[in-house]
Amino acid sequence: MQKDNSHSAVDLPPLPILLAPAGSPDALAAACAGGADAVYLGGKQFGARQFAANFSYEELVQAVRYAHLRGVLVYVTVNTLVAEREMKDALRYLLFLSSIGVDAVLIQDTGLLSCAKNYIPDLVLHASTQMGIHNVPGALYAAKNGCSRIVLARELTGEEIEEISDALSGYPVDLEVFAHGALCYAYSGRCLLSSLVGGRSGNRGMCAQPCRKNYKIIEGSFDHYGRTDNTHMTRKAGYLLSTRDLSLYPVLDRIVRLPIAALKIEGRMRSPAYVAIVTSIYRKALDAIRTGTFQPNPEDIADLAIAFSRGFTTGYISGLKYSEVMGRSYPGNQGYYTGSVLPAGGRAVKLKLVSEIFPRKGDGLVFRSEEWEEGYVLADEPVIHDGIAEFKVPFSVRPDAGVYITSRRELERKVRSILSDPDKRYNGLLTLSCSVEFSPAGEIFVAGTVKDMKRTWHRFEYTSRETASKAKTRPLTKEQIREQLVKTGGTLFSFSEIRIFGEEGWFAPMSVLNALRREILLAAEDAITLSWHKNTKQVSQVSDPPSKLSFNTNTINNAQDKREPCLAVLVSSITELNAARENGADRVYLALNDSPDNISCLSQNPHNTGIMVPGIIRQKEMDVFVSRLKQYASLGIRHILVDSVGIGEYIPGIDPAFSVSSYYGLPVTNAATMRALHNFEFCTLSPELSGQEISDILIANKTGPLPAICCQGLIEAAVTEDNLCKYAGISEGTGIALKDEKNYSFPVWCDESGRSHIMNSSEHSLITEYPWLYESGIRWFIVDARGRGEKYTGEMTRTWKRRMMPHLSAEEESRMKDTIIHMSYGGITRSGFKRGLS
Repeated sequence: MQKDNSHSAVDLPPLPILLAPAGSPDALAAACAGGADAVYLGGKQFGARQFAANFSYEELVQAVRYAHLRGVLVYVTVNTLVAEREMKDALRYLLFLSSIGVDAVLIQDTGLLSCAKNYIPDLVLHASTQMGIHNVPGALYAAKNGCSRIVLARELTGEEIEEISDALSGYPVDLEVFAHGALCYAYSGRCLLSSLVGGRSGNRGMCAQPCRKNYKIIEGSFDHYGRTDNTHMTRKAGYLLSTRDLSLYPVLDRIVRLPIAALKIEGRMRSPAYVAIVTSIYRKALDAIRTGTFQPNPEDIADLAIAFSRGFTTGYISGLKYSEVMGRSYPGNQGYYTGSVLPAGGRAVKLKLVSEIFPRKGDGLVFRSEEWEEGYVLADEPVIHDGIAEFKVPFSVRPDAGVYITSRRELERKVRSILSDPDKRYNGLLTLSCSVEFSPAGEIFVAGTVKDMKRTWHRFEYTSRETASKAKTRPLTKEQIREQLVKTGGTLFSFSEIRIFGEEGWFAPMSVLNALRREILLAAEDAITLSWHKNTKQVSQVSDPPSKLSFNTNTINNAQDKREPCLAVLVSSITELNAARENGADRVYLALNDSPDNISCLSQNPHNTGIMVPGIIRQKEMDVFVSRLKQYASLGIRHILVDSVGIGEYIPGIDPAFSVSSYYGLPVTNAATMRALHNFEFCTLSPELSGQEISDILIANKTGPLPAICCQGLIEAAVTEDNLCKYAGISEGTGIALKDEKNYSFPVWCDESGRSHIMNSSEHSLITEYPWLYESGIRWFIVDARGRGEKYTGEMTRTWKRRMMPHLSAEEESRMKDTIIHMSYGGITRSGFKRGLS
């Protein structure tokens, strides 16, 4: 993005709303106090931040009430994958959220999205960033399937966002992007690293953040089974997968000119203090942009960093490359970098400042070099001259050490100011007009209207529980009653008018009038909040999922039961393809990123040949992708294996003769997802599923595509824009791997677009589970041999083809397992087969 200061507030498009995180009730109050237009939060289940405090059912009801009274929208995250056994509970949870008036829910699971659209049509749906939407086909799928907002992948540039927006111009859908907070290393929704390494799935809100750990890059040659052999260490080591934190604050005036409807602050795991200060700074910035007075404030930048920072980047959205997004030196909170230490004698510190922000008395400082770190609270004001700050500390400081401010009293005072009076910005903004009538019997009737933060009027009326009595000496005047009732200081309300009717001569103590005022304000609150609730009768009509969802069945699809098993092999070269064919593969899928110049031989046998397309196809790559696909079609190839739902729906538009199936990058964890993909030939179930979870899907899948499973190969743990091959400086033909702190090696390959694909450290194999899988209803078995070479592909295909023969002896089965272990990378694992989604 080129900087452009020529615009004024007059020609600004409508500003995006500010969306703040609320990981707890206290954080919700902090977000509202800081000036959020909307908050996003999660319940105790189905949310992508299971380690946040989150909200119980009753707390969700109160959260919606609290936010709506202040004119703040509430979005609830239901953005995890849903197992078959959980689908009914997930739908009932969505019904509950609809009934209490949440403004939208964020969804990842394709099956849950389909069910929500069909059976809870009034529920507003947002496509979570966990859906991994990064191109026009993905965005169109979300728009056509009920989403009114799409949270785009963090990897997109401003130009790509504009192109996606243009393609959506005919749909009632808008776009949302992240503005501040932690960045995932890999494409969201496609990362299995935490699940494979530690059994905590990021797709279930339980990511253990293995990307923040220490790794080393090793390199070596490939052996005849495609394994990295004769490895040696490179000089690349450290927190190699750790990203900096995103902060669009310095370029916010340019970002708001993009076609986006919402700016999101990441941080449901952060404290209320963090939420308050970050939200307030972005609120102030957006308000200044609206008036044409915005200039990035160095103090605000420092406050953002002190609140929490791994070092800031303006990210891919501003046009930066991966090298400017990565923060490989340190994975934790760094604070605000003030400069580096110059050589000095004793315990005196000379700090070469890098900005006008310098340490102050009371600041918490951290001195950090590559192998040394020390903290200190500055006892005295430093002496500043010629860009150098001088002060003393009670320890020796290493020259060239970086100095970071990690706490500041002034920032703490700002936070206290926000949190001590959270309703300061809202006090008196709800306008009341009411009439109070005293009956001859002393009953008090109240009727009125209240104007909410959106300038909508709501009516209320009720009979008070309080009563008045006949005055014996000095009756209350109408003015005295009115004067007592208007005392709403410190609340959200203010009276524009109070009319008093009925007979005079009544008396009521001040306690009665105070109670009457509280009743009026509560009735006004109820009038506002209940207006957001769905009609109970309307909700009850869909309170039980329709029978067609087939939750409770106990037989597998009879049509599937009669089919013979088929073996598909995934390859990345023509030599691998020929090896798979020669050893009995029923179908071979060639990775699309193979050079089209080498594929003319595919026309000789196109019927059992397919093409596997990449899971990530950026919008700028779509033209080349379509051109290549048409070239394959001209050879008679019709089978296409996709790794994303948007591309899967898009491909038949290129050529209606294409037969589409899906691989596990398009996660299938329930039968509803299979039904949503009803036009596909087969769908590969997620490798995170347990045997029981697989069985549940197969029993429920009556009408969907055929079920498939990856039975052998390295599971892709992550795909990222970070080009590790280029970073490591390896030569062509050299293999690299990441070695973690436990000495496990994760092989890495980089595609022609420069993306890195990190594979699991052990090879996935369900060789011993095959009989059960077949009897349960799996009919497509997939061996992933991409990049493993001709020998591995041929021998593994032959072994699995033999394994699929009936009536093998236990001795032969044991020999086959030994053969597979011999060929495998790092031994074999069943991935999630025993553990399941967790």
